[in-house]
Amino acid sequence: MCSRFVLKSPPKAIANLFKLEKTADWKPRYNVAPSHIIPVVTRDLDKKERELKMIQWGFVASWTQGGRLLVNIQSENIGEKPILQESFEKWRCLIPVDGFYEWRHQAKETHPYYIRMKDRKPFALAGLWAPQKLEDKAQDVCAILTTMPNDVVRVVHDRMPVIVGPKDYDLWLNSDDVRNFKEIEKLFRPHPPEEMEAYQVGAWVNKVTHDDERCIEPSSEPETLPFNF
Repeated sequence: MCSRFVLKSPPKAIANLFKLEKTADWKPRYNVAPSHIIPVVTRDLDKKERELKMIQWGFVASWTQGGRLLVNIQSENIGEKPILQESFEKWRCLIPVDGFYEWRHQAKETHPYYIRMKDRKPFALAGLWAPQKLEDKAQDVCAILTTMPNDVVRVVHDRMPVIVGPKDYDLWLNSDDVRNFKEIEKLFRPHPPEEMEAYQVGAWVNKVTHDDERCIEPSSEPETLPFNF
């Protein structure tokens, strides 16, 4: 599960990470939530070049009661729905983040944690996107793929986002041929835990309207969890 994330790196840093010729402009975000419009890296099917699009986070799952927002997709279940299968074949994307949040449930309490790379650099999450018709208008939407947790995330949550390294950007974005599924499937493995870190943050992040640096400040009363790698 990944229902909130951080993107505080400036557009230029993201353009450099993905080798983009053009980018968009955005302010630092510390509490990105479902239904927000987010920058997403895709591959232009005509020019065969990477491009950045501003897309709504969350598929409208028309097959569910009330059409709930689908923000995470289990990588094991891509083939279950036609729209997800079509997105996997045509519209794979990379979602830039600086880190993401998970909530650890303990008895009747929940404790938010911020999870990032140890080098504190931005990285990419694997995503699917698709054009959808929302309220009688066309809107591009996306969702984040998840996988089993690594040792850092496991003590907080039983799922984590699929993280794609720079050497695999082209493999993930290239939707011309999905016959290379065995190679693509390898990307669904949990990211190496020795490259990541997690720490407890305060309850400030719980409220989605809170969107500033206080969201990622360490909690004044941290839990003691085995994050030793």
